[in-house]
Amino acid sequence: MAKVQSFADKAAKLAKKQEMTVICPDTNKETRLIHVRLIESVKTEKGSVKFLDRNVKVYESTYKPYKGEEI
Repeated sequence: MAKVQSFADKAAKLAKKQEMTVICPDTNKETRLIHVRLIESVKTEKGSVKFLDRNVKVYESTYKPYKGEEI
């Protein structure tokens, strides 16, 4: 049976999302962190192309990678 989510659980979840606001070092303004997937193409020794993908946090204002403590 599925767990029924209480109002307190929903409020705590929203508060956690709001904690992801930081000061952007480029603009010196408060901005949110967003999660994006970066896909990079790398050429191998044989000449074929290999795709590397990774999930990173970026500043919403400048889309530069976030290099801070884990949230």
